[in-house]
Amino acid sequence: MPLMQKLLRNLFGYAAIISAGVFATMLPVLVRAPFPHATARFHAEPYGLLLIFMRELIMFTPPFVAIVNAMAWITLRKGSQSARPWAIAASISFLVLSVPFLVADVVILQYQLTGFVEFAGVLVLFLALSSFGIAGVAAFAKRDAMSVFGSSCQPVASDTKNLGTLASAA
Repeated sequence: MPLMQKLLRNLFGYAAIISAGVFATMLPVLVRAPFPHATARFHAEPYGLLLIFMRELIMFTPPFVAIVNAMAWITLRKGSQSARPWAIAASISFLVLSVPFLVADVVILQYQLTGFVEFAGVLVLFLALSSFGIAGVAAFAKRDAMSVFGSSCQPVASDTKNLGTLASAA
């Protein structure tokens, strides 16, 4: 297995643990958080609706990211046939997870909500998550990407008919 695929396999495992932890800590907030609804103070502006959608995406993405990344890590570790699709799905989950950070940066710039340090922090998160996603898709995109990995983990079929002659020759 090439080095990039090994690094991404480890990244999938760590991302599964971190996403599960994030979801576990967010669970009380999810239970108590009301869904935004129409009130006298609610204005359906495009940025407001986009921020509501991004809020919901941020809150409900961690369990899916945890499951997909855990499955990618497990299948890559076992060398199963479904490892490549799970790895691509996990890489795409990083791309989906990076979208709210891009939207947050656009909104921060549009409304000048914070200073440069906060803007840069959100931008770094966006760039890191999207680069992990792009690297994963690039590493596992080829159909033969798993052939090196699959050939090293598959047991070698032995010829049982000539087993006795091989043993007696030694």
